[in-house]
Amino acid sequence: MKQAIESYQQHQMLGLNSKTLEQQIFARLCYQLSHCLAGDDEFARLQVMADCRFFWVTLRARLQDDEHPYPLELRQDLISLADIVLHELLKDPQQADLSLVLAISQQLADALKA
Repeated sequence: MKQAIESYQQHQMLGLNSKTLEQQIFARLCYQLSHCLAGDDEFARLQVMADCRFFWVTLRARLQDDEHPYPLELRQDLISLADIVLHELLKDPQQADLSLVLAISQQLADALKA
């Protein structure tokens, strides 16, 4: 996952389509989250939470950049979603609502496909 996020950051510097990159990363996170929720592997849960935190923190920082291509109102809404997700991801792994994180991530992945 770290490789995907590093690729995202590199592509951002090169000016490539952030929408496509964000959709790909969201899709990968959703895949990881769904497998984590289906199993009972504590390490997998910790790993997916760390991957999600890293991406959401990165995305949140990018959305605060005035040069981000999304309209301001959309960026503000996405920052609010990022805050909700990060709040969950900072909880104890057993208390975090990863179903909520998956639902939000899946909705965004689907929206970015369109």
